[in-house]
Amino acid sequence: MADLRVQSEVDELAVAMVQALAEQDGDRAMAIGVELAPLVQDRPAMLARHVSWMAQAHYLRGEYCTALSGVARALEMAEAVGDLDALPILRQLQAVVTAAEQAAAHAQALPLPDTPVGRALAAIDAGDLAQGAKLARAARETAKADEDAREEVLALLALARIPDEAASAILAAHAVADRAQDKNLVTAVSRAATAVGIDLPTHVF
Repeated sequence: MADLRVQSEVDELAVAMVQALAEQDGDRAMAIGVELAPLVQDRPAMLARHVSWMAQAHYLRGEYCTALSGVARALEMAEAVGDLDALPILRQLQAVVTAAEQAAAHAQALPLPDTPVGRALAAIDAGDLAQGAKLARAARETAKADEDAREEVLALLALARIPDEAASAILAAHAVADRAQDKNLVTAVSRAATAVGIDLPTHVF
């Protein structure tokens, strides 16, 4: 009887979580998922579904890195339990979350127009490389004084728009982003390096 009651509770919570996801309510889905988690630990098939639902909840909450980790785990678990129907859906979710994460990283990396970095970029875009370099270096020094890793990286990436400065500026930006352990900044620097054909150093743990 106890097992039947647990199964009934699992079913009710699972339905409620799926409904919350369908309604794009990530917070409610997450709350239900936390309640459901201890009830499915010894049910491999349901656990795999639960992991995928939690990944969707993280995605709806804008927690893309966590969502991607969850999707990867859900794919492994679905394959392990032979849930072949779930695989195409999970791969589609993986693509959607990856695109969202990349878009968020790009938006995070964009400087505002009326900032020191924005003014440096405006000068560079206008063809005044000397003034652009001067403004970018000044922006970096200000960011360093403020201990603002994001602005320092953006200032260095602005400086990297100047051909003679590209390699040294990107390597310096990589070092700052790596120290800050900011995934968005690391992604922005990696893209800049790829665009100009620069190999970034591999971080050894």
